[in-house]
Amino acid sequence: MIYKPAFMKQTVLAMVFLLSCLPGLRAQAPRSLTLEEAVKMGLDNSKQLRQSKNKITEALTRLDQTRDAQLPSAKVSFQYLHALMLAREFMIPGFTQKPLELPFDFPAYLGTLGITEPIFAGNKFKYARKSADLMVQLSKLDADKDKEDVTFLIVEAYINYNKILQNEQIVQKNMEDVDQKLAEITKYESQGLATKNDVLRFQLQKSQIQLQEIDLEDNRKVANYNMDILLGLPETTDLTLSGMNYKLEEHPAFDELVTEALTGRRELQDLTYQDRIADINIKQIQDQRPPTLAATAGMYYINPTGKPIPTDHTVLAPITLGVGVSWDIATLYTNKNKVREVQVQKQEIQTSRDDAQDKIREDVHQAYLGYLQSLEKIQVLQVAVDQAEENERITESKFQNNLANTTDRIDAQTLLYQSRVNLEVAKSDATIAYYTMLKSTGNIHF
Repeated sequence: MIYKPAFMKQTVLAMVFLLSCLPGLRAQAPRSLTLEEAVKMGLDNSKQLRQSKNKITEALTRLDQTRDAQLPSAKVSFQYLHALMLAREFMIPGFTQKPLELPFDFPAYLGTLGITEPIFAGNKFKYARKSADLMVQLSKLDADKDKEDVTFLIVEAYINYNKILQNEQIVQKNMEDVDQKLAEITKYESQGLATKNDVLRFQLQKSQIQLQEIDLEDNRKVANYNMDILLGLPETTDLTLSGMNYKLEEHPAFDELVTEALTGRRELQDLTYQDRIADINIKQIQDQRPPTLAATAGMYYINPTGKPIPTDHTVLAPITLGVGVSWDIATLYTNKNKVREVQVQKQEIQTSRDDAQDKIREDVHQAYLGYLQSLEKIQVLQVAVDQAEENERITESKFQNNLANTTDRIDAQTLLYQSRVNLEVAKSDATIAYYTMLKSTGNIHF
């Protein structure tokens, strides 16, 4: 079969159009993101924060349950009984003059309605409500800590992705310079001013740069995909970053960082709530000692006829009203050990607080020194870049005057671009160190 070129062209265009319409194969348009936008999207998409919100909702429902416990309790029951009377006669001394004759087969309906309203139960409901309210606050505190962790995760991923993009730009510039020098050395070879070995050295350098480009692009695609998942974007979205603000001019005061950490770190706030809960538990245990008083009301429906709709004078429907008192006397001597147990827990909480404060100071100090060290590295690397640029300029001049060979020229260029890569990486690392320092205080801000 012979296909005409025009027909083949139309067929190919049609296939391309159909494939482009498939949602799974359509590439997403490049999307530019600032750090603040990435953090907002990541927080909105975080599964971890959704779980934290569920925990808050769960704690709120428990708080509502403590309020419900103060409402009157009511129970209703209705049952059908079918009894076989082994004793056919029944007599109540003082009330009946002769025995009552009972049928052998005795069906009956029995219904009850009971309502109980506590009048005095110590402060049981009050402390239960306070305890549940503190659990709500604890859940919100945990959610705040999760938010801080997720925020730092997004910041770190964003900066690391930016690091790859910056490296790609430097390597691309390096490739352009190598192409220029390769064209130049090839021209010199044709004029007899350079050897074939000189050309091969530049070709080898170009191949090595191409390998770097492949590795970097592979890393970029992996990081891009991970960022898409983290931010809740379609997996084919190609990300570009804008407005990257390196944190290289900050001058934090260590004492202020420590003070902020000791008031802002969630671990200490968590221990504060745990200590308050322990106080409430002690009061709850102590409050179990007094007796409880409750008002009761009941209504009974007794239908001994066995018929769903009884006849006149065959139904008993007494109503009862009363007040009940109960007292668990054993709590007077058994609760003291329970109180002692909670008091020991309070001591453990205080010890944990002291330990947490020491660790927080260590975290802040380590993060603070890490940031300062990263700034010092940048200063050294900036000098290294200046020196590498001057060295490359001098070597290029010597090469043009036949005072340096191809190896010297390539080495000088390699040192220059490696120093530029190191500087860009150091800037990103310093920015991560800055946000790590903020995280150590429990307050990441932009």
